[in-house]
Amino acid sequence: MDTIQRKSGFVPGHHECEICYGGEADLHKHYTGCKKNPGHVNFIPINDFNLDHLPSRWRDVIMLEVIKALSAITVLIKVKYTSLERPKSVPCFSGQYPFYNIRGSDVLRTGTGRVWLVFKYTESDNKGTCPCGKCQHSDTPSKVWGKVYVRTATHVVFDESEARQTRCVVGFDDNKSPGVSLDGWGVEKADTEGDWCEFTCVSCDLELVDELDKMCRQFKDLCVKVRDKYEWFADVDKLTVIVSHPHGCPKQVSVGQWTREHWRGLSYKYTYTTCTCPGSSGALVYRPEYGGRSHPHSGSNSVGNYSGENVFS
Repeated sequence: MDTIQRKSGFVPGHHECEICYGGEADLHKHYTGCKKNPGHVNFIPINDFNLDHLPSRWRDVIMLEVIKALSAITVLIKVKYTSLERPKSVPCFSGQYPFYNIRGSDVLRTGTGRVWLVFKYTESDNKGTCPCGKCQHSDTPSKVWGKVYVRTATHVVFDESEARQTRCVVGFDDNKSPGVSLDGWGVEKADTEGDWCEFTCVSCDLELVDELDKMCRQFKDLCVKVRDKYEWFADVDKLTVIVSHPHGCPKQVSVGQWTREHWRGLSYKYTYTTCTCPGSSGALVYRPEYGGRSHPHSGSNSVGNYSGENVFS
């Protein structure tokens, strides 16, 4: 901790997963009893979000399009196992590393992530049949299936043992739209101190796989257009937008500003005023000048909210 403070002025804080000792029935209770943002007045349901919620200089249809595209690839993450391999402490968090004290348990926690990349395999790819839960219990498992790469914070999904007990819910936009679940499968890469993780899900729902692939491409294309159009004043306004699932509830948008960057070698995280709550851990912190570069929301300290470090690839 002292090393990070001396190098960057960053003071470690606490995670923002939602912990549900009573299972999913706890989520609404946590939302209504929230002490960090009572009433959640600075969170806008995704279906209600419009240009008036953005600062005046950013009220452009292309900004609305990029936020809607980000929403389409934002997922609610439900993790039902805590790895025995979690360390006791890491420099990016004060005190014990999140959930060290419940290692080996099946206590539910929720966070947020975003789909980064999608691959669809056919029989000619020689990848076998779909390993999702549905296919594993079927006499005719699908020979065409998708692998979906999701980026989040490492403290949300730590390793493969946790990924295998994880579900990602796509399209949970309101209480009338419960969304569709993807089965967690493995961890591709992760950085505990930088607090970023890329894990995979699998699905034989080809319509969903194709739609996620399309929306990932659309988001990346829009990010480039926004960056090219607004990069010249983005550093002045310091705009940050987060789409997340606070308290494991339907998708919400929050808008604010980044305040400071904190470097560790070639990597950095930053602090911001954009509202978050428990359940927001792992959500992409979108800065228009970055073109969609991945900084997941990590936690909160006495200064404000802060991201994990940047993912280079």
